[in-house]
Amino acid sequence: MNFEKQAVEILKLTCGNSGCWILDSGGKDSSVLKHVALKSGIPFKIEHSHTTVDAPETVNFVRSEKQRLEKMGIEYLIEYPKLSMWQLIVKNGMPPTRLARYCCKELKENFGVGKRIATGVRKAESRNRSENQGIITIPKPSSEVLEKVDNVNFQRTDKGGVVVLNADNGDNRQIVEHCITQSKVLINPLIDWDDEFIWWYIKHEEIVLNPLYNNGCPGGCSRIGCIGCPMSGKDRYSQFERYPTYKRAYIRAFDKMLVERTRKGLVNRKGWESGIRVFNWWMEDKNIDGQYSMNFDGTDLIGFDEKGF
Repeated sequence: MNFEKQAVEILKLTCGNSGCWILDSGGKDSSVLKHVALKSGIPFKIEHSHTTVDAPETVNFVRSEKQRLEKMGIEYLIEYPKLSMWQLIVKNGMPPTRLARYCCKELKENFGVGKRIATGVRKAESRNRSENQGIITIPKPSSEVLEKVDNVNFQRTDKGGVVVLNADNGDNRQIVEHCITQSKVLINPLIDWDDEFIWWYIKHEEIVLNPLYNNGCPGGCSRIGCIGCPMSGKDRYSQFERYPTYKRAYIRAFDKMLVERTRKGLVNRKGWESGIRVFNWWMEDKNIDGQYSMNFDGTDLIGFDEKGF
């Protein structure tokens, strides 16, 4: 299969003369998609959602991409959120977790209402995340959870448990998707590109990537994302070693979060006595690398009740 030709045809058929928006995360898949879009000749604009917890290298890379593409006459929008990650933590009264991913909704998913949007979503990336970090294992699921097993985001385990898939890049993702609630059309031209081919293509086409892929992690990063993201598994520890300022920022936010919880009369978890104690609780993971394992009775989401603590 000629993956490049297929992606170009998808863009031409779905975007047409009216064009579309391309989402740029600053990661390798986004860089490949921009390159393919330029080859396709379709008109397009680019949007990047600034999360306030991006690595400095990613921020600088996005700015350089904005300058490069604007010189070609391509509009490049950097969208800034209404609230930063630190403000969202205080507002929500809890750290972001793999089940409570309010940060993604607020910082990444608000763009594009009524628009036609192309993304770098790939099924191969989905499998990587589900095998390494993109799932939550529930060994003793409640009847409420079991009712959802047939849902595409849930799967049974051999031992009677349930895993909840990270649906960001699920295997059920399609070339063209419709988001009815926000009247979006999502286009995924790279959906079938596997890891081996995408890295070959990057080298063959001499695509310039975010420098984090080369020297941001031991041996180079395989995935670019928010610093401290709970979906990053054990990589979070090396991230905070590299970016101690972000660690201090999270701890300050947790301190303010505790003050706000006290003001609202909310009961804290055992051990939540300070921002640093919350941070240590947030980072602790004694299970399989990249997973949380928990007892789940239908009301307890990592220690929080349905009413939001």
